[in-house]
Amino acid sequence: MADENDINRKLFTFSWTVENINYCWQKKGKQIVSPTFVADTIEETKWKLCLYPRGKESEDFIAFYLHREIDSKGSDSIEIEYELSFLTEDGSLLFTSNSNKRSFPKNSGFGSKEFVKRDVLFSKISTISLRDTLTARCRMWKLGGDVVEDGECIARTRIGVERRSFTWNIENFTTIECSKENVLSVMSASKDKKVLCMQVALSGGPKGEGSIRCEFTACDQRIRYFSLLLYILTASGNAVESNREEFWLGSLLERKDFALSFTKNELMRKKSLYLPNDVLSLRFECALSFGIVLEEIQKIQYGYVDVKLSNPVKQNLKDPKQLLVPKKVLIEDLRSLYSDRILSDIKLKTATGTFHAHKSILSARSPVFQAMFKSNMKEKREECVDIEDLSDDTVQKMLLHIYTAEIGNLTWESASKLYVAADKYEIITLKSECSSYLKSNLCENNACDLLLLADLHSDKGLKSNVQDFILKHDKAIINSDEWKHLMETNLKLAADTLCLKYK
Repeated sequence: MADENDINRKLFTFSWTVENINYCWQKKGKQIVSPTFVADTIEETKWKLCLYPRGKESEDFIAFYLHREIDSKGSDSIEIEYELSFLTEDGSLLFTSNSNKRSFPKNSGFGSKEFVKRDVLFSKISTISLRDTLTARCRMWKLGGDVVEDGECIARTRIGVERRSFTWNIENFTTIECSKENVLSVMSASKDKKVLCMQVALSGGPKGEGSIRCEFTACDQRIRYFSLLLYILTASGNAVESNREEFWLGSLLERKDFALSFTKNELMRKKSLYLPNDVLSLRFECALSFGIVLEEIQKIQYGYVDVKLSNPVKQNLKDPKQLLVPKKVLIEDLRSLYSDRILSDIKLKTATGTFHAHKSILSARSPVFQAMFKSNMKEKREECVDIEDLSDDTVQKMLLHIYTAEIGNLTWESASKLYVAADKYEIITLKSECSSYLKSNLCENNACDLLLLADLHSDKGLKSNVQDFILKHDKAIINSDEWKHLMETNLKLAADTLCLKYK
């Protein structure tokens, strides 16, 4: 673990949350990687975290690495001190490494192939995580040079999982043979398509014991991994565990099968218990993993970084869920309130769409909306706000942030539009997150556009940041077509920026 004095050193922190971590489909030697991130304060270098959920060399251990990308900016080789950790959902430490000092050439990585025992980690996750979630964190310090300010990036990856539980009653079991009549189709949760096709068959076995085999076919090409718990239901309705299985799927209509732990003869010997009325009742609890369905950078900020987030200390709580549950529940309740349109009393209309919302929540998050609904304006009387200057996607993201404080996946274009919306409705937290994203993704090609945006919205902090960047890369930018266009459209802004070089 890094020294406590590290709290006074400027650093860059990257936190990556993986939802449904138990349903990673990677086998031993295969990795799941984080969204890439740029540490602007460390020579604008580009990185990612790599996890081997079933081990790199041994399946008993989780492997964890920090990797510098091949297209990273900065020196050919950079000296970094880094610390890798696993955190709980509330930011408490689960496991952490000692800090390590390494020279990272481009396209290189360092970490541990035996970071933590797999069974120990997942046992802890199952105990304290409500959402089967793991947060991997990397803290980085530059050696041989100062980092000007703290930086932080928070990312998320969600593995798509659909859980299905169902009972299959197989009639006339004692006379069953392999036939189409013994086929069961498993539909998706939305009932709109078939995800699995299952079939039970019998075989004589080497000693005629009557092996019972269950075969299934994946009907959805997105399925990467499939786990199941299988129970046999007794005449009284009790569930007796038969199998725990997991399968990896590589193609559509790929077939997999397994044998039940009970043979036909064993069931027949206890027919009154397992085969009432000659019916075999199998209870399936399945989980289908569809691979990565979401990757996003949730937050980027520079300057002040909350010490509790960057250097969490496990809290002395009898129940670790004590702090976690209220916040999670509140966010999900507000998300449902919005998505399900529960008691909505206001509409936001764009040129092409309509969004239902709640005056009280909009008012709490935006002083502009609050003033609108308090006064006798048209929007209050007609219960409709026309915002035709914003796109559907921008309004959707704005409302997501208003209700849940989340921001979703951003691009340069969407962040720019969302910044405009946040400024218009004075949603300070949203404007700050968009500003951080834009500053973190600033480059020679878009610097002029961002300078215009900052000037238009009188954002002195953002404007100053962009001007510093332009002066730092003045030769490339001033000779660009973008700069020529800026001089044609806003000569004073271009001149004011250049004058800063001589102050």
